[in-house]
Amino acid sequence: MGNYVNNLDTNASSLLKAWNLQGFSIGIIKNGQIIKAAGYGRRNETDPVDADTMMPIGSATKSFTSLILGILVDEGKLGWDVPVINYIPSLKLYDENVTKNVTIRDLLSHQTGAAAYDAQSIYPVPEDRKDLIPMLKYIQPQYPFREGFKYSNQMVVLAACAAEAVTGKSWEELVSERILKPLGMEDTVFTISEMEQRENRSLGYIFNGQENMAQPYLALKSIRPAGGINSTVKDMMKYMQFQLGDGTWNGERLIEKSTLDEMHKTQVNGTPYLFSLPEITETTYGMGWFTDLYRGRKMLSHGGNTLGFSALMTLLPSEDLGVIVLSNGTTNFLVNDITYRILDDYLGEENDWTTELNGVLGPLFAAMAQGAQAKEEARIKDTVPSLPLQEYTGVYTGKGFGTITVTEKDGQLFLQWNTYQGILTHYNYDVFDAAMFVYGVQFPVTFRIEEGKVTGFDAVIEPVPGISPVFFVKQ
Repeated sequence: MGNYVNNLDTNASSLLKAWNLQGFSIGIIKNGQIIKAAGYGRRNETDPVDADTMMPIGSATKSFTSLILGILVDEGKLGWDVPVINYIPSLKLYDENVTKNVTIRDLLSHQTGAAAYDAQSIYPVPEDRKDLIPMLKYIQPQYPFREGFKYSNQMVVLAACAAEAVTGKSWEELVSERILKPLGMEDTVFTISEMEQRENRSLGYIFNGQENMAQPYLALKSIRPAGGINSTVKDMMKYMQFQLGDGTWNGERLIEKSTLDEMHKTQVNGTPYLFSLPEITETTYGMGWFTDLYRGRKMLSHGGNTLGFSALMTLLPSEDLGVIVLSNGTTNFLVNDITYRILDDYLGEENDWTTELNGVLGPLFAAMAQGAQAKEEARIKDTVPSLPLQEYTGVYTGKGFGTITVTEKDGQLFLQWNTYQGILTHYNYDVFDAAMFVYGVQFPVTFRIEEGKVTGFDAVIEPVPGISPVFFVKQ
């Protein structure tokens, strides 16, 4: 071990400043020993972050879902390569062939071809997981079945639904009984209401260019198996230690080592990230884990981003090393920066990760700005809607995407997508730009007008070539 971990208490403040972050916590385990469990910065406006501060872990939750399914595979309750329709006979996906043949392995390794439709997993998501299943048939494929990697929260949740179907228990009950309790993870919960009962919890923030703005907690409802766990670095260190082990904990076998290895094994080539780093090669995915190579060594990891929070869990099995970083900033790359510095510390390497990450992120942000500028330049100016704004108000329903209500006040159109609010800004003619207040998702909306009346609108929920807009019919 080099100097970085030893000097972490000193280095933390500069990292917080560099990434415009309010606070973070970190846990490091090495050879079964706790090397570091600490917090830095603030969890709200006044209180410090520590190793017991609860934060969402986001999509790192997917590894828990894989683990539960692996346990059930060991018990013979389901199989990695058995069609999911055997467990959920009512299943209907967009493509009949995928419906008949998709397996748990396909779902957990993101090989179904289904487009992401992230907005569907936030705004119209129902409370009851069973109500989510009928929505899945409206998710169009972006890639052919088993011909590429396409990250999908909904498909991971479908895998959790299979576990619920064969056990008669909820995903939350299964994770609690089969993982959290055996590992002694007493400070890990599933819902926002449970987290809000904990005094030592962090608020989440978005940096607006000048200051960090506190955000409401995002309730993932039925989509929780893809990203709903809230935990602490102390609890997550237990989980990492288990993942680095042989499937036993305190002498009790929770899962076969071969099954654990199967989840850690590469299943498909691909990554959802829009940038690459020379230190990370062979970007691949297992089941609930990224299975990349870091400086030539196998690295198991999973990030997690939800409103106001970013997390990164990383294992180097060859070094028996685990690092967990939880932060209270939306899509904040401090979690990558500090993780890679710590890995390098143990590998005898050194790199200015702040500079390198900003070097690859800068062009991405510039491209986004250029895209926004190009869209504005393409706008046909000095046009007006075909009808008075009041005519665009009403209730609109999209199959698989819930209900959007459009209202007008003082010459401005607003929308409410189930319980989430947003604003509609005129672009040109009968095209408006929708912007959601929570999470800031934006998408164009084109109203259809027939015989002088609005009959519905087309919303580009998934802005990918070949994916059709979602039609919301006016009620």
